[in-house]
Amino acid sequence: MARTRLVDDDRDDGEMGEHEATSTWLESLARVDRRAFLFGAAAAASALAGVNGAGTAVAAPERWSRWLGPEWWANRFQDWVRRGTRLECVAPQGQRMGRTVAHLTSEITGTYADLTVRTGTLRAGPGFSGFLVGTGVAGDDWRVRMLVGSSSGTGGGLLAVFESDGTVRFREHTDDAHPRAYAELASSRRSVGARRDSREDVLLRLRIRPDGDGRVRLELRASDRRTGRLLGLARRDGVKRAAVTGGVGLISSAAAGSQARYWFSGCHLRGPGVRHFVDRGVGPVVGTLFSTSAGLLKMTAQLMPVDLTRTPFVRLQVLREGLWATVATEPVGPGWTAAFRLPWDTGRSTRYRVVAAGWPASPYHGTIPREPTGRPLVVASVNCTKATHWRTDGPAIGPPRLPGESFLGRYSQRNVYFPFREVVDAVGAHQPDLLVAHGDQYYQNSPTEALDSDNPELDALGKYLLWLLAFRSLTRSTPTVVLVDDHDVYQTNLWGAGGVPATRGVINGGYQMSATWVNTMQRIQCQHDPDPFDPTPVAQGITVYFGSFSFGGVSFAVLEDRKFKSAPGGPGPDSERDLLGDRQELFLETWPTQHPGQPKIVLSQTTFACLQTDLEGAPMVDRDSGGWPQGGRDRALTLIAAAGGLVLSGDQHTGSLARHERPDDPPGGPFTGPYQFTVPAAGSSFQRWFEPGPLPGSHGQPNTGRWVDAFGHELDVLAVVQPRVSRAAFSAEYPGSDLGDRNLKREGYGIARIDPAARTVVLECWPWNVDPAREGAAQYPGFPVELSVDDL
Repeated sequence: MARTRLVDDDRDDGEMGEHEATSTWLESLARVDRRAFLFGAAAAASALAGVNGAGTAVAAPERWSRWLGPEWWANRFQDWVRRGTRLECVAPQGQRMGRTVAHLTSEITGTYADLTVRTGTLRAGPGFSGFLVGTGVAGDDWRVRMLVGSSSGTGGGLLAVFESDGTVRFREHTDDAHPRAYAELASSRRSVGARRDSREDVLLRLRIRPDGDGRVRLELRASDRRTGRLLGLARRDGVKRAAVTGGVGLISSAAAGSQARYWFSGCHLRGPGVRHFVDRGVGPVVGTLFSTSAGLLKMTAQLMPVDLTRTPFVRLQVLREGLWATVATEPVGPGWTAAFRLPWDTGRSTRYRVVAAGWPASPYHGTIPREPTGRPLVVASVNCTKATHWRTDGPAIGPPRLPGESFLGRYSQRNVYFPFREVVDAVGAHQPDLLVAHGDQYYQNSPTEALDSDNPELDALGKYLLWLLAFRSLTRSTPTVVLVDDHDVYQTNLWGAGGVPATRGVINGGYQMSATWVNTMQRIQCQHDPDPFDPTPVAQGITVYFGSFSFGGVSFAVLEDRKFKSAPGGPGPDSERDLLGDRQELFLETWPTQHPGQPKIVLSQTTFACLQTDLEGAPMVDRDSGGWPQGGRDRALTLIAAAGGLVLSGDQHTGSLARHERPDDPPGGPFTGPYQFTVPAAGSSFQRWFEPGPLPGSHGQPNTGRWVDAFGHELDVLAVVQPRVSRAAFSAEYPGSDLGDRNLKREGYGIARIDPAARTVVLECWPWNVDPAREGAAQYPGFPVELSVDDL
């Protein structure tokens, strides 16, 4: 088993050591904030007293951690803890079936392997504990099998388990049609022990040996660890090698309605048929997000849910003349994050590393690049990154129904969009200067259902960290701005109504989750964003992040489309309802005076119109879009037009480029309002269609030209990117609007190349699976589009 060596070693690549800063700049950075140390000590004391960094009660005085170690990934985070050397399933009653942890750093690659683990009963009842082997689909990214969970399906592997009745068995975990059947597989077996109970200490051993003709023989043995007495033995011959090749994990499972749960300790994987990959471990630092502007660095260091008694603070170090110097130390706060804020020389590129207290041998590295000057600024836009189409704890998967539709398979990359390898690699090929995540970094019901839980922070953290793990190869060295949208706060739609609680249902406005939880989710995603224009919290003390910043000779405005938006069920006529609210409208009034002469770019969540049609091609009413409420939307566009702003947004899943009319433009006249580029989803299920048919003033592509949406807003649609299958064809086979096959969708990302000197903006819209560096690589039809800054 992979182990993390804990030594006090600050050297990099065997050569670089920590030293005291000497330059004026480093001296200003190296001043350690004593209050940060005191706060870190207080956090550790709080953990000892029974409160962790997310404000969640923990057991005291016994030491335990939600982070299982760098080699383990829990499905779900809230279902597992580490107590000393033991991994214990703590899933709440009713949610104990098929709880898994994936072993990240090892996989079975050959026909000769030995797996051992200690296991025991925490709560008696019908169920089992043991190994999960052979997970994943050959050729897929290894990270996909991290998510193998309670529902069986393609790539789900094979279960080798010791059951509550004292019998060892092999069980099926690849059945997409019967996800919780766990059907027993034929084997020769015998049981010599009694039923399992809480006093036991069982050694479970799985032997994999060649069995001729590309097959293997499996032998599973359970014995009493104290006495060595055999408790059970099972053997299965003639197993296809592919059935056990791949990922490895552990499973604690209750039978339906049972209270059973189990513990594990000392898992070892040995033999020539096992490969170890230490670099696949995760934590203690998972990743970083940072922004640099106006001589200021803001950085969030995101940790796994560590034990704060061991890791109360984090150090930020920079590399100068081959040596590492600590420039800031911050406590680990809510959401297991450390927030750095310090003056910064944006005119130089700087290597950095983040070191978590207690883990000096496991630093996290990155580079803070110099702010670009004298060339076009490259901005990459991504949004709507759902981890999976079918849930990993979801119902049966049926056969495909549409012509050309593929069967997805639960643990195939066709169904598991995480880790978005193609999108991440393609975005990286553009070498962006700024990455913008417009919202819906995760979805509350993917990869697992968002169940009522006594620890919703951990439920959301596990889902958010999938996004960070996928995109950290970019965010570790690219300034990043993150916006949150409705799914980020566990709502299908969000009419924030100024932050009020949603006590009368979402349709009447407000937030369903607690203000503390919402602030934690915003903290982990947005606290590194440039400073807000007005930091005053809204109702319930919910924090805000709207504001402006200058970067690379471009002025950006960050908006919050949802937080202040009026609800459909609220009072007043549509003309008087808010989209951005008074405070953001005041901000936009001042924005034209900021960063004079620079191109103006607005970063928002969604489109300020309803670019959707129904089965007949007629405009659709969708108050989740930014086309409603009309009054607030018109005020927002008037202010953006006055600033000469181009809007970049996401949320709609359908990519588009449109020009809005100004509210005072004459009907049928030329368009003088802002352009808005809404980038397609990087990976989503819910689909929208824009199929009005031929329009006047077409731009040479279907469904482009002059159009009036359901709220009466006239637009010039220059380009639209939507599913390859028509709405009519899809609706004939499927209820709702969820589509999983990415080959039938048009997903991807956007690139904006902003040239302050030439005063031009080039907008690019790329498919998710196209290598932009390949000769002849094509964007979606209608792109690229070049705009003049002076025409915005």
